[in-house]
Amino acid sequence: MKPLEGRKRRFGDRNDGFLVRNLDPMGKLIPYIMRSKSDSWVLFEDRIDITHTQEFLHTMRKSQIPGLTLYHIVFAAIVRTYSQVPELNRFIQRNNIYARNEMKGSMVVMKGMQRDSERTTIMPRFEMDATLPEVVKEIEVLANPIDRTKKVAEDENRNDFDKLELALALIPGWLIRFVFSLLKFLDRYGLIPRKITGLSPFHSSFFITNMGSIGMQPVYHHIYEFGTISIFGAIGSKETVHELDRKGNLRRKTYLNMKFVVDERICDGFIYAIGFKHIKSGISKPEQLMERPKEVIHDKIDRR
Repeated sequence: MKPLEGRKRRFGDRNDGFLVRNLDPMGKLIPYIMRSKSDSWVLFEDRIDITHTQEFLHTMRKSQIPGLTLYHIVFAAIVRTYSQVPELNRFIQRNNIYARNEMKGSMVVMKGMQRDSERTTIMPRFEMDATLPEVVKEIEVLANPIDRTKKVAEDENRNDFDKLELALALIPGWLIRFVFSLLKFLDRYGLIPRKITGLSPFHSSFFITNMGSIGMQPVYHHIYEFGTISIFGAIGSKETVHELDRKGNLRRKTYLNMKFVVDERICDGFIYAIGFKHIKSGISKPEQLMERPKEVIHDKIDRR
């Protein structure tokens, strides 16, 4: 089940999204008032109690999902949130707001923990009603490409994005400037071939980076002017504390710090608040991610 599945393209739509036509007056004016992402970003952070989540992780690793990580749960919580708050899966181009026609996340995968270790960017695609095991499977298939192919070649550790990245890096600087100027122009009008946007982490529903994997707390990461990303999140290392509960008893708690940079233009603050509550709920109570959502809510983009 994909966002707005089965909908036919109309004049004004793009190959990667559908024009939102039911905006209120302020919603329509905002992209003209704030012309760029750097002019419209909003910072958000939260501290999530993952004491129960840690217990859930240990149980699932022993039984149903051996390779489960906290990073997987964060991804699954965001996917579930998009199925309930579809306005988050929007982007801006040419002062217009579009509803994205797929669910694609982006993440960086390190192939080692040394200074010179290689890294790659993967872009798993998800169904709107995906469960936690399905999210884990989609991520792991891309993070471990050798596991999904029996063919061994010299570039077996490189995915298609790595190859595109390498090819662009080999051309002269003046030509790189021309290529990206052309791509930005084409992107404004939705004319970049889908084969290219499919390989681009800058054309994703969201990008999440795991700062905790290198022992750091999260940072506020910019949302790229190039491409259509509207939400960039960072998670930090876990923090264990001892604190008093309401009855005065000392309890051991584990928290996860998260920071997001979002494009304010795609929806209002109330919708963002609803979305972040869903993310927090999914992370702190991950058992709900084992089942499909009762209902997938689709973005209402047409005039009433």
